[in-house]
Amino acid sequence: MEFSIENALRVAKEAARSAGDILRDMLETAVVSEKAPKDLVTDADVAAQNCIESKILSAFPNHRFLGEESIQSASGPSAVAADDWLWVVDPLDGTVNYVHRMPNFAVSIALMKGDTTLLGVVFDPMADEMYTAIQGQGAFINDRKLQCSGCTTLESALVAVSFPPQIKKDSVEITQFIEILIRSQSLRRMGSAALNLCYVAHGRLDAYWAGFLKIWDIAAGGLIVLESGAMLTKQDGSRFDPRQGELIAASSNALGAELQKCLQSVRADHLQKNAP
Repeated sequence: MEFSIENALRVAKEAARSAGDILRDMLETAVVSEKAPKDLVTDADVAAQNCIESKILSAFPNHRFLGEESIQSASGPSAVAADDWLWVVDPLDGTVNYVHRMPNFAVSIALMKGDTTLLGVVFDPMADEMYTAIQGQGAFINDRKLQCSGCTTLESALVAVSFPPQIKKDSVEITQFIEILIRSQSLRRMGSAALNLCYVAHGRLDAYWAGFLKIWDIAAGGLIVLESGAMLTKQDGSRFDPRQGELIAASSNALGAELQKCLQSVRADHLQKNAP
């Protein structure tokens, strides 16, 4: 297939939908194993990724592919040349939810060149919601244009957070969680980074933060949230980089700044209390 960003989006949407069909079909029968304590994988993850990889590389055989369940994922995107077209895929974002048959999981597909995400697709197969974005062309759900909520204050905001699998009770993330729980309108931990980002783009959430994610969790959703008009940065306010794994997404600069200030203040207090 001749490459164009429009053709790439078409292929990504078809691959995401096919992978979503696999996830639905295997929901009751998937075989579960542990990659690490509390870090699950199923044969549905692998089957969905194989489907995506086959469809993408059949269309664009000269492109590179980085999937969460690939052996080569261990080398990470740093092994890819800056001028390579790189597809970054999480075939099942929200595996713990999937294992427990909780319908909050998604297929995430991004196309990157260098450190820039040019295309993002996140598909929720249970809700039949396809989030898409091409850089500079806006964000969409099922081809309907999205715009974030525009919420400006933490006290009015519905916020989401992601925690690492092996979190400890005395970690700074727990202290931050408590502080934001008190200050915000309400707080959620829903288990899919890709969907959390899309929900900020959709206006279902007003903000989201995390500090440990992988590139395949956030490359597609990061572009979608930016194209909705939302703010997306690292936790220190610097430019978002999906390879760094930390982020604040917010529906306005004012809300993002307030959330950032709160998180940074808690971190500083935590470091001071735990200093030797």
